Amino acid sequence: MEPEPVFTDSRALAQLAKSGSDLTQVHRIDFFLHFPTQKAAEKAQMQLIALAFETNIEPGKTAGVWAIQASKSMYPVESDLLGLRDKLDAIAVAGRGGYDGWKAKVRETPRKK
Repeated sequence: MEPEPVFTDSRALAQLAKSGSDLTQVHRIDFFLHFPTQKAAEKAQMQLIALAFETNIEPGKTAGVWAIQASKSMYPVESDLLGLRDKLDAIAVAGRGGYDGWKAKVRETPRKK
């Protein structure tokens, strides 16, 4: 039996809810990928844009690594995040890179006036 990954979508969603976020609201979710070359990152960027992500590429903190932040506004639903994880994993593997997970800011329920 394989150990459970440290980062899971269900854990991240639980933490987001525990922090007070209203998961019934649209959130801006930032997904993170890394690649060994700028060319591989640029190729991945084109695929991400085709999936309606806003993207930003920059040199990573480690030499020889290029990082992509791919952002999308969406409802934080586990099944949707799992589907995106599969697509992002495939894009990362094709470019000899990796998918590093996602984050979102807490979005509280709007208060009624």
